[in-house]
Amino acid sequence: MRGSEWLSLKRCLAIVRRLQMGSAKPSELIAFVTKTVGERAYPAFASAREKAFKRDRENLRKRLGVDFSYSASLGTYTLSDTGPLLKLHLSDESLRAIYLLSQSFGGHVGEHSNIQTLLQEIFSYLSADTKVRLETPEMGINLDFLQDVDPNHISKKVWEITQKSIRGHRKLTFNYISPTYRDRQKRLHQVVPIRIQYQSGHWYLRAYRLLRRDTNGDEDRQEVHLKYRLSYIQDDEKLSVSSTVVPTPPDPPKYFVHYRLLPPLSKGIISEHFIDMTTNVLDDGSVEIKGYSDDAWEAGRLLLTYGEYCIVLGGDELKAWMEKTLKGLLSNYPHLLR
Repeated sequence: MRGSEWLSLKRCLAIVRRLQMGSAKPSELIAFVTKTVGERAYPAFASAREKAFKRDRENLRKRLGVDFSYSASLGTYTLSDTGPLLKLHLSDESLRAIYLLSQSFGGHVGEHSNIQTLLQEIFSYLSADTKVRLETPEMGINLDFLQDVDPNHISKKVWEITQKSIRGHRKLTFNYISPTYRDRQKRLHQVVPIRIQYQSGHWYLRAYRLLRRDTNGDEDRQEVHLKYRLSYIQDDEKLSVSSTVVPTPPDPPKYFVHYRLLPPLSKGIISEHFIDMTTNVLDDGSVEIKGYSDDAWEAGRLLLTYGEYCIVLGGDELKAWMEKTLKGLLSNYPHLLR
């Protein structure tokens, strides 16, 4: 190939790269090619530059099989297909990961919609036979472990306002209705947001609460770290973000976790659920485990899943939570106390 042909090829590849970022006008494509390939990518004179740009479009279609459309009303080109030579090749392991993501994050709310956008972009770069493999995979694994179990709707406004407050480090105000409120009335909360997390099928806001006010105007200004279910945040006139940046909240407290796993569960690999976890195998085959958690409620709930094979030994918050929960369970089954 002559030097001019190599230059044309590089221009074509640069055009595809720019169109992968989104629709673009001819001037935007030429500017991107010039920036990527070099100042002399196109001729200096307008008429010669237009001819070279037209020839690049023809080469993309005829020689590289790239398909794109032109909108006369918008004056923009849009990429439809990258062609057979520019398809993305992925390993079987990566294809399994893509399928897992597509099945686990199938919704169109919050971060789920962002993951769907990512997957659609990846799909557009895959060959037809690879897409068929993704449509009829034989995975041999359960893909439901991250499915939403929360039937309550999270409004788009709640999600966007919450994200905005986190990105801008700004105070967030909202009305909240928790199932623990016996009167089922709204409580006004003002918080310093920390992060959004997905846990056990639900979306939560981890935040540092500054204020809680009930319908009677009574206020609680105790500052504590809390976890809010996003679906319980109300989409109403109180939902707002402060215009000023707030200081970074203190680190959440760490709760000591101390428990013993009994055989046969102690015979397997011990899952590292907690921070700074240590294990000690005892003479009777059980395992003593110590660590820390920033969520005593979640720690207790997790240890309950071990059933009769787990004995909680401490710390104070976790043990108190476990004893209260077990007393409540026994009250639901009074015949067990006879």
